[in-house]
Amino acid sequence: MATTGTTSLKPPPVWSALIGLTSLGVLLQALWAGLFLRPDADGSTWYSVHQHGAEATVTLAAIATVAAVVWLRHRRDLLIGTVMLLVLLVVEYVLGRAGGGSVVVHVPLAVLLMGLAVWLPMAARRR
Repeated sequence: MATTGTTSLKPPPVWSALIGLTSLGVLLQALWAGLFLRPDADGSTWYSVHQHGAEATVTLAAIATVAAVVWLRHRRDLLIGTVMLLVLLVVEYVLGRAGGGSVVVHVPLAVLLMGLAVWLPMAARRR
């Protein structure tokens, strides 16, 4: 479905794939956090997986943001949502690296990120 000219309302497949992989990364982060927070678990392995998963997820979000800036300027909702996802993931990453009492903010922010990671692909289907 195209508007006047050649601008398509449908997001490009590259952006969709990047957002899908970023959303998967957010979901897996919750799984890995649960595995290293279990009382009976030796958390060192899963903590490392969680940390590297965060790095990969932030990287995917950064690439998705570049793709959104290049291809989705006409879809302000998706552009702003993608930028917000990146910004919140970076904040989440910094809080995770800080450790200690930052868990009080880290966990609720993770829930917000999960919601945003679900909303973006759903919003892309509208219009």
